[in-house]
Amino acid sequence: MYVRWLELAGFRNYTSLSFAPDPGLNALLGPNGQGKTSVLEALHILLTGRSFRTPRLAECIGWDAGRAALVGEVVEGGTAREVRLAVVARGGGVDVQGVLCPWARAVSFQAADLDLVTGEPQGRRAYLDGATARLVPAHGEACRRYRLVLRQRARLLGDLAGRPDAGRLLDPWDEQLSSLGSEIVHRRLDGLGTLAAAAREIREVLMPGAGALELRYAATVEPEASVALTRDRLYAALAAGRARDLRCGLTLVGPHRDDLVVRLGRAAAGVAASRGEQRLLTLILRLAEAAGVRQRLGTSPVFVLDDLLSELDRQARSRVLAWIRTQGQVLFSGTDGGPVPEGAVVWTVRNAEVGSPDALVRGVA
Repeated sequence: MYVRWLELAGFRNYTSLSFAPDPGLNALLGPNGQGKTSVLEALHILLTGRSFRTPRLAECIGWDAGRAALVGEVVEGGTAREVRLAVVARGGGVDVQGVLCPWARAVSFQAADLDLVTGEPQGRRAYLDGATARLVPAHGEACRRYRLVLRQRARLLGDLAGRPDAGRLLDPWDEQLSSLGSEIVHRRLDGLGTLAAAAREIREVLMPGAGALELRYAATVEPEASVALTRDRLYAALAAGRARDLRCGLTLVGPHRDDLVVRLGRAAAGVAASRGEQRLLTLILRLAEAAGVRQRLGTSPVFVLDDLLSELDRQARSRVLAWIRTQGQVLFSGTDGGPVPEGAVVWTVRNAEVGSPDALVRGVA
């Protein structure tokens, strides 16, 4: 799968842009603050409807524009689909118009992803849920419904504190949480099996000589062999913890409190690994995500990799570049003079203008 062309209007610092990336490897090079990341972000939004930089799509609208328009063509095999999206400012909010391509997939990497290894469990849960939803789209809807029920239970905990009938009134919410939660946990475990196998293989290539990479699911309620048994166990844990939850106003067990443990060798990677190793591990997690899509769905997602090579030594950069050149359509950003693998198309980005040695692509700041 690849994006044949992309056109932007009113998107961040681009008043207009027409860009036709190569179906293979593309390097966007230039000084910081010139618009490289914005091109990668636009491609990601075109393919997924989401930004990898911000949850607020309103930030993508140019300063003097009331809307940002994104148009492009996505190709898979012999099928091409034109996608038209508009992000429109509506008072204090935003309205996203258009229809996504249902089979389009993208995997992103950025410096902030380092939190997958070094940060709090919330980021790792989001990574695992996002990767699982790419394999099983229904997982995303289950997570959305679970969060809704969880918020409703939290409000109820505040209202029911001290009431003798609190357990009876919480019971239907606990039934919903245990049903949805058990489904989420088992889908996560299934997705993690695919991710972990791919990550181990990629680690052997990108980090030869390092310790074994382990990805392990750490649950607040240990899952059983079946969804039904896990549902019963989770319901029992929620019921047993009602008094505690009422005291603190929070639901303290369930998949929203679980974690993905990342270990390199015998130690937690977020503590024992060097900064360069942590960055490589983060990239491996993203590459494993793409490998899972390719294995399950038979298609390669588009890679958008921001500031890919910073903080990596020469050998690590060489291994990373050798790997990504085999992964289908890849777009990565870097600074002028940075290493570029043989066969890559180089695009120079300055002042919201994107150009290559062979062609200048319109972009007016």
